[in-house]
Order: sequence, then structure tokens, then C-alpha cells
Amino acid sequence: MDTGQCVHCGLCLSACPTYQITGMEAESPRGRVFLLEHIRDNPSLLNPDAMQYLDDCLDCRACESVCPSHVATGHMVETWRAQTAPILGDRGPEAMRLFRRLARPMTFLLGSPAGLRWFQRLVRLSQKPGVRALIARLRLMPPAVMTLARGVPVRLPRRLSRIRPVSQRAIATRKVMLFVGCIMDAVYADTNRHTQDLLEMGGVRVVIPQEQRCCGALHMHGGVPEVTRQWARENIRAFEESGADAVVVNAAGCGAMLKEYAELFPPSDSWHERARRFQDAVVDATVVLADLPLPQEKPGPERVTVHDPCHLAHAQGIRQQPRELLRRAGYAILEMPDSDRCCGSAGIYNLTHPDMAQKLLERKLEDIPPGVKWVAAANPGCLMHIQSGLQRGTERPSAVHPVDLVWHAYQRAGYLTRD
Repeated sequence: MDTGQCVHCGLCLSACPTYQITGMEAESPRGRVFLLEHIRDNPSLLNPDAMQYLDDCLDCRACESVCPSHVATGHMVETWRAQTAPILGDRGPEAMRLFRRLARPMTFLLGSPAGLRWFQRLVRLSQKPGVRALIARLRLMPPAVMTLARGVPVRLPRRLSRIRPVSQRAIATRKVMLFVGCIMDAVYADTNRHTQDLLEMGGVRVVIPQEQRCCGALHMHGGVPEVTRQWARENIRAFEESGADAVVVNAAGCGAMLKEYAELFPPSDSWHERARRFQDAVVDATVVLADLPLPQEKPGPERVTVHDPCHLAHAQGIRQQPRELLRRAGYAILEMPDSDRCCGSAGIYNLTHPDMAQKLLERKLEDIPPGVKWVAAANPGCLMHIQSGLQRGTERPSAVHPVDLVWHAYQRAGYLTRD
């Protein structure tokens, strides 16, 4: 863990969401790097307060966007979690203990087709008004889970990986693998399907290997890298066997994780080079679609604001392509201030740190410009978290993936058939 690059200049302070909320040096990237330096040199300093400050990190990478020394604070905190979580056990921060208790059921629910089917059934069951009231009355789920559930779409679609495993509709010279993900496949499968439709509309053939798995980002953030490493091998193998020349992903968190697969394996491991080739092929859907000859529509009346997910803007440096796509589809964009400030979702941070996540969400909601119909966000966690704070109905905007907005615009224009 190399903390020597940090010169303690403090440029990261104004970018850090937890520092903005608390004003505490220990809750800033500079403070966390300082703690890591001292813990590395003297492990006995790893007391409960120090552990809590480190565990409060969102891993949003906002500090990395402004750091002149290119300090990889997010990677350092993740490494610390992975190294210390098994050692600390019940002595670790509450959020870390919670995640390790959830790791096994999450591995089942997110890591297999059968698990995703159970995940969908549980979500559908919890959406029934009577069941929701019973869960709340008996306190069968933490309040943070019930709050997040308000942001889940009312109608869950059939999973894309089950209904269109391989496309034969496009005649094209380029072939890409669509990474459908776990939450995207279970909750936002329509977005996956719309991504496939738009790619094919632009002349790209899409394949969806059945062998692909969850990207492993949630386990990596929670300090359980061994699960991430196993799923990485399966995803790399699925890509190699697909014959595709790129891996297209429409979830910011997944894309950021997939682009760092090589870091999971030491250079001496044969998987390291395979992972490097894989991550070099990963590209966000908005980047691919922005390069395709999709039609330019006339500007319409619908106004959109864009939330830049942390792992799209900071981890991947992608900001303009979602806006370019929306404008091409005829939407008017009203920019929100601090559009790249974390909304508080941050993987399952809104479940493990609900108070801080709620404060960040309230700031995000306050920044939404008046008069917009949609809040576009290219990440499932952001969509659910932001939507949980928006009142359902006609008076408030809805959180929607930009690919969905583009698809519906082209559908209205007659370029695409109905669902």
C-alpha cells in the first residue's frame, strides 16, 4: 500500500462528500491517507475510531479526479478493507461486520441465475403493500432496506439473459459482448434490452454469454476480494470464448470494476495478462453508442438533468457521452450543480451507512433543477437511491437510465418497435 505519493496539499478536501458533510479532517482523503500511513508503520494504532473513519469512505474516487499526485485513495482503502476484515472479525466497524455477514447470501443471490431468480421473487414479494406493511411492523428488514426498496421499479422485467441470449438480428462486422450484470439483469433488464436494440440499430452484433457472472464490485468494496477474483475468472473466460472484440457495460460501477480486473492477480499469475486484455476491451455503453451513426432528432419539450455516477465520472472519466446521446435523441439538458457529487448509494453504502447516505441524497435532491421530467443516471445503485428520495407521481421527476430515454425517443420516432 503506497501512501508516499500524497503530499497532503488538501485539494481533495472540497471534493470529498464525507468531508463536506462532517468538516472533519479524519473524514477526508488526506486524513485517511494520513491514518493509513501511521497504521502501516504502527499497527497498534488501528483503534475503533481510526477503523470507522476509514470505513466511512464511499470509494467514490472524487478525490482522485482532483489529486495532482494521482493518489489512488479508493484502491488503498479497498486494499485495507480486504487485508483487515478477516483479521478484525467482530472487532471491525459495524458496517464491515454487516457486510461480511451478508457476503454469503449475496454471493448466492448475485452470483448465479438461480440466485437472481430468488432475488427477483424476494423483491416482488416485498413490493406487495400488505407484505411491505408486515415487514415494517415486525421489523424483518432494516429501515434502510425498506427505504431503498421504494426506489425499485414497480414492474420488474424478465431477465434479458434468459430471453435473448444471442442476437441474430443485426448484420454487422463488429461483435460485442453485452455485460448484463446482476442488479441490472434482475431489476433493469429493460435497460439491457434497450442497450442491445440501440447497438444493433447502429450496426453492431451483440452476444450475451450465459456463463458471465456478477462483476464482483460489491464484494470488493466490502473487503471480500476472493469472491470477486473467482467471478473475474469466469467473466474473462466468457469473453474469450464469445469471440467478441469488446465488452459493453451500461452500469458505471460494473464498468469501473471490470476495468480493474488485472489488479486482482499478481503479475506472475497467468490470469493477470488475461485480465489485462479483458479490461482493455471494456467500454461503457454510452461511449459506444455516441460513436455510432444514430439519428439526430429535433429538440423536444422534455427536459432532463444528468447525475454523473461516481464510477463513471471519476473512475472512468466519462461525462460528456451520456449528454451527447440525450441531445442527439432530442432532449433538452438542464445541468445540476455538482452533478458528479456522490448521491450516497456507493454500492451498498446506503445500507451500511444509512445516515450519511441520506444526507448525501438530500443534497442531491436539492440540486435537481426545477422543471425537469427526468434525472438520468447510468448506474443501478444511483437510480434506486435517487428514486427512493423522489415522490412517485407527476409532480416530481423520475430517475431513469440515459439509454432508456434514448431508446424511447427513437421508438416514438419510429426507428424501433415497441416492447
